[in-house]
Amino acid sequence: MVKNSDKTKDKDLQPKQVFSNINVKFSNPLPDVHTARVVISSCGWIDTTKGIILIDTLNRRHLAKQVKERIKSKIKYIIYTHGHIDHVGGASVFLDDNPEIIASRYLPDRFDKYKMLAQHRAHINAIQFNVPETLDSINFVYPTKTFLGDLTIKLGDKTFELHTTRAETDDALWVYVPEINAAFIGDLIIGRLFPNIGNPWKSTRFALDWVKTLEKIRAIKPKYIFCNGGGVMLKEEEAIEALDANIEVIHNLHNQVVDFINQGMHITEMIHTVKIPKHLENNPYLSQVYSRVEFFVYNVYRWYHGYFDDNPAHLLPRPEKEVLNEIYDLIGNPQKILKRVNELFTQNQTQLALQILDILIQTEPKNGDARRLRIELMKNLGANDISLMSKNAWFYYVNKDKEFLKSLKK
Repeated sequence: MVKNSDKTKDKDLQPKQVFSNINVKFSNPLPDVHTARVVISSCGWIDTTKGIILIDTLNRRHLAKQVKERIKSKIKYIIYTHGHIDHVGGASVFLDDNPEIIASRYLPDRFDKYKMLAQHRAHINAIQFNVPETLDSINFVYPTKTFLGDLTIKLGDKTFELHTTRAETDDALWVYVPEINAAFIGDLIIGRLFPNIGNPWKSTRFALDWVKTLEKIRAIKPKYIFCNGGGVMLKEEEAIEALDANIEVIHNLHNQVVDFINQGMHITEMIHTVKIPKHLENNPYLSQVYSRVEFFVYNVYRWYHGYFDDNPAHLLPRPEKEVLNEIYDLIGNPQKILKRVNELFTQNQTQLALQILDILIQTEPKNGDARRLRIELMKNLGANDISLMSKNAWFYYVNKDKEFLKSLKK
């Protein structure tokens, strides 16, 4: 078994909770432009001589209420940059003014999907964000006006140029306000983080459309970019630098995946072969503390490639447990598996050890030694993982195994 000195302490795996009950942070970065931000959600609003345009609404009503208290004029329009909950969850708070709510034509379909898959979404959110597995209590406020393409709104002394696209979602939308030379781009850029073009729990995202949209934004040379819904402002040189970095890395990684698909490389090899170009590895706008390159690769692969990996054994596969049970019968010795897993662990081949151990866990799910060893493997993986999404997943399954071990003692 793993020695105590080799074990990773639980505290090393504890990820930061992203849905804390905190106060909203407000700012007024430009004349007539206001932003509101919490840990993983933000919004912005623009004053005009004829009222307010609110872009996104924060993720929860109790947070959106703090925003409403700060807005003094009448809200004429609410614009959704896309339908993810952190952008639309607070919308019901702002309905007193009876605003026009504008979104992509595809956004209502997203709300319908969220309702249909509520139980599944509760499960995947619990894994991704390290939150309790509870059904969302969001009151979805559907748009009153939808469109595809381009739409221009004039309100008082300002013009709002709206453009739909496919990017993180199929219902993405960005806004340009020429009077202040500012673009409000939702999650097309997520501050100084690697682009979120890949999520193990979510549907496929649109890498090529995403980067083409960023190129359109760069072409208008905005002085200010408001991203993450609006709570992060990039200005002047840093706005262009962020656009340049995101555009280059998306093109480069996308093209690597396409090349490797054409070469017939297996996806499990591809995620370890595709790399960020050396000169971008430490780019300040591409930190992988949220998403990561491997997720990007899986996402682009899924978009272009069917589920079949060219191995005839996988065309109509038997259930995984059935196959692993046959392999286990050939090995015939659980201690042999545990011994080899420990050897791999001490050789810093933790992921491989985890996959070998799965043979035993799938065939003997109540094997306490195997569960305890898997906990140590996942704690080790989590402690060395900087990506919030995957780090939270390790932590989630560590807790699940601990709960399972407790149940065995009852």
